[in-house]
Amino acid sequence: MRVVVFDLETRLLAKHLSEDEAYGWVLLKAGEGGISACCVYDFTDNWLYMYDEKSIKALAAHLERADVVVGFRSESFDVPVVEGVLGRRLRLREHLDLYACIARANAALGLIGQRGDNTLDAVCRRNIGRGKTGSGAHAPDLYSERRFGELFDYCAQDVRLTKDLYLHVVEHGRIRNFTGSNLTLALPAQVSRGLNVRHKLPD
Repeated sequence: MRVVVFDLETRLLAKHLSEDEAYGWVLLKAGEGGISACCVYDFTDNWLYMYDEKSIKALAAHLERADVVVGFRSESFDVPVVEGVLGRRLRLREHLDLYACIARANAALGLIGQRGDNTLDAVCRRNIGRGKTGSGAHAPDLYSERRFGELFDYCAQDVRLTKDLYLHVVEHGRIRNFTGSNLTLALPAQVSRGLNVRHKLPD
């Protein structure tokens, strides 16, 4: 089974697209902010692939070849951005958004956290002992300053976190929640079938 983990950065932020930030987010998720960097880790060959807006068709093909696509907040952001830039819907076989999975589990228990409780940084620090190395808000600056090495390195680090969080969830079936207790997550059976949890992202 082919499992991939992905994350992307945009060329612009919501505030660059509209003075109305809410509308700016609508435009951003419609692809109006473009894509500056996208990294895809593929468990099949234990390799990290890098794409940008000019290789959007190759990115889409890679995601659509996978049996499972894993992301963090990818249902509400990354996938819509790719679809907006691509100009069509992605045909994903199985899409696992870890953030959405956590949010649904908390909602089922009637738990409402504070802003920041369930960010990738916060969830990873509670569960795998490390967090993000920077902020996506700086990605457009790296792009405009042509600091592409730093840009792709930042995106790759987010993929590493998402991938290791995914492996943690597959292995344990739960996460340490913002309440301090364990939160059980329901994953589709095909998500973890045949996956070797010893895979590591190449250095």
